Amino acid sequence: MSGRYTAVPVLAVLLLTACADQAARPEAPASAAVSPAPAAPCGLASSTPAGATLRAADVGPAGGVTSSRFVVLTAERCGGVAVQPDRCDTFPWVAENGLYALGGRAWLSVTVGKVREQVVLYAPDSSFAATYEQAAGGCGFANLTVLDGRPVTMQRTGGGSSEVVYMAPGSVIWLSSADPAIGTAELVRLAGVAESRARSLPYPS
Repeated sequence: MSGRYTAVPVLAVLLLTACADQAARPEAPASAAVSPAPAAPCGLASSTPAGATLRAADVGPAGGVTSSRFVVLTAERCGGVAVQPDRCDTFPWVAENGLYALGGRAWLSVTVGKVREQVVLYAPDSSFAATYEQAAGGCGFANLTVLDGRPVTMQRTGGGSSEVVYMAPGSVIWLSSADPAIGTAELVRLAGVAESRARSLPYPS
């Protein structure tokens, strides 16, 4: 009889220990949520055509080391569905697959000292320009220059930098400066230079 009664407290201690151990460990979720991996870049890096980019001389004394990257987007490598750009921090505000789906066909990235330039070439039969005009407004850009009732240049300032988006036939150009000496007016001038030179950039039809 005494053996039976001593087994009860021992069993209770074992159960309490198991419960305490279980409480100390966080329970694993029934079905762990797996975040989708970001889409891998689909563009094909190509050599930048000579004379197609901004140069240190264009920026003046504030210029510096120039680096550039030219990427072509093709149907064979890129795909996906995108209704509009989905972020505002890093132009062109969408991943390469989404950029292609919106009508983007190539992009050029240039850094000259503290000035950064991105040029996106788009298919002429797409609604890319209108989409990016709307996206710029949604990302806090205000109309700076209007031609025939439509924004040509839009601007945004904050966080120690100035930005402009320049709407051009066949391309959308974004310029940013972290140099206080290079403000909006100078960025607009540089955007005009970039637009003229970007006409020599090739992209698939």
